[in-house]
Amino acid sequence: MSKPDLLKTAALLLAVSFGAQGAWAQSGRKGQKSPSPVPADSEPQAESESGPKRGAPKKPDALVSFVVMRGDEGVMLIDPLARDDVERNFLRRLGASEAVSVTNAGAGTRGEARTRAKGETTAYVVLFLLEEESFARSTGGRADTRTLVIRTFVYAPKTGDLKYTDTVYQRPYRATARVGGIPLPVPTRGIERYPSQRELEQAARDAADRLLARFHITPTDN
Repeated sequence: MSKPDLLKTAALLLAVSFGAQGAWAQSGRKGQKSPSPVPADSEPQAESESGPKRGAPKKPDALVSFVVMRGDEGVMLIDPLARDDVERNFLRRLGASEAVSVTNAGAGTRGEARTRAKGETTAYVVLFLLEEESFARSTGGRADTRTLVIRTFVYAPKTGDLKYTDTVYQRPYRATARVGGIPLPVPTRGIERYPSQRELEQAARDAADRLLARFHITPTDN
């Protein structure tokens, strides 16, 4: 065989050899399996936001329920600012304890409060109203807020019987803070909206505290 023929034969053999290796490599790649994807439900589940949180404190059930009505007898003589302020402070103080459930039933009369109590199964109906002290009854015009007292009437559920009534008078107001157990006066820069504003607010809290004490509930200091 001549030299050129030998060269052609060698080139042909090399081409066949490289072709066989390429085909084997392609066959090997086709035989490999790709990794399976991780199933979605195998991933750790996040805790639902709407579900209960561990260790969350539970609010205790109320020991007593009150339905509160504001007496509207003689309201034309009472300063509306004073009346609204008394109502706001009375309701806030009465509902400050977690042992008490309070429902605001709006304005009404004693007869309406008694009727409402008869329709209640467990809640006591409380009617509170502002009145002038007997020695300072106005003959006309607006009543002096410094002479107002707070009266409360408590009616029992189902029967509507008057459980008890109370009268709270205003007392000198003195804002204090305790330092080492010693009460000290605290200066205030608030503008009084009407005479005896602070005394009336204090009387409203006193009335709520006395009501809670009747049901053996310790008032919350706030």
